[in-house]
Amino acid sequence: MRPATHLLAIIAGIAAPVGITFWTTSAAGPRSAAHYAAVEQKAMGTREVIEAFEKMGIDERKPKEAVLAYFSPDVVDHDPGVKGDRQSIIDYLDKRDWSTGVPQRTIRHIVVEGDIGVVHHHIVRKPGEKGIAAVDIFRVKDGKVVEHWDVLQPIPEDMVNSNGMF
Repeated sequence: MRPATHLLAIIAGIAAPVGITFWTTSAAGPRSAAHYAAVEQKAMGTREVIEAFEKMGIDERKPKEAVLAYFSPDVVDHDPGVKGDRQSIIDYLDKRDWSTGVPQRTIRHIVVEGDIGVVHHHIVRKPGEKGIAAVDIFRVKDGKVVEHWDVLQPIPEDMVNSNGMF
């Protein structure tokens, strides 16, 4: 009986840590890929969050995924064209026809000070248009956008200013 007990103890002693390791690093465990992604995002600074949102949301044409990944569930948006919560931002961006290759966006400047980041960019929403000069202002906390403002200015056909808008 004693050898069987010893053998069982040895097997349990080996199997338990292996099983716990597999569980803790599985998709459902406490050290899952989702957990590490959340921890990594919390460590992202203001500039990194804004750039990641812009890349995924505009460049990769995944606005819904970008808002869900980088905007807080309690985000406050000051755009007069949206209700002001995260779902209204998603709804607004989902109305765009992303299959046409527009909007095209060229970032001209990104300025960050503390938890506030400003993106100055040129956006063309329809082919052949001159587009708009846009300024998006983001406030970031713990790796998520918690507040957003934007200022949009159409680019006129004829400009008196020879310097251009950018």
